[in-house]
Amino acid sequence: MNSIKIQQQDKNSEILIVTPLLPGHKISKNTKVTLRRNKTPITWLSSMGNNNIPTNAQFGIDWYRRKYNKSLPFYMMLDNDIKLGRKAIDKMYDKLKPTPGHIGYAYASFKYEGHINRDFPAVPFDINKLVKANYISSNSLFKMSVIEDVGLVTDEFYKRLLDWAFLLKCYGQKIMGIPVPEASFKAISSTKDVSAGSQNDYQIKSKRVYTDFIKPLLN
Repeated sequence: MNSIKIQQQDKNSEILIVTPLLPGHKISKNTKVTLRRNKTPITWLSSMGNNNIPTNAQFGIDWYRRKYNKSLPFYMMLDNDIKLGRKAIDKMYDKLKPTPGHIGYAYASFKYEGHINRDFPAVPFDINKLVKANYISSNSLFKMSVIEDVGLVTDEFYKRLLDWAFLLKCYGQKIMGIPVPEASFKAISSTKDVSAGSQNDYQIKSKRVYTDFIKPLLN
């Protein structure tokens, strides 16, 4: 069973931020503090349930739409252990808001710290790079119209690489991202993270993504 908690609700909110949680998980103090360093008005929900991350996130989006009978212009999934760089959301919002329709999201530079230590700079969008591996974080800022028109990938069949599958699905509908290298965040990595699974598991999941999302783009 899913449950929703409103973490923050500003007047004239522009962005719906959803933090998907598994039962027993909680939002870190770092995430709360660094999010509040931004000035763009937001509504921030936590959505807890025994589902995969995108399914819990989708529940939060649907709950907001039903409760308030509207959607906000922008959406962001925010993990529960993110340390946002100063004004990271403001910078992504300012960059994404004036873009044309084929630009559907803005993505920041980020790094994993902990079990995995790796940097991912916000380099220009390149589909040839994206079909090889995902270099864009799921903690990106999207136009809500993209979420509504394309639809998150929530199938349990993929599980580990659902964010990558979604970005490929977006490109299949001619939607691309825009980098915001001046925005950044850190993600604390642990052995319990989905991204920290075995290489064998990664190979299995990536083959599924290749068959269903990458191969159609190459034909």
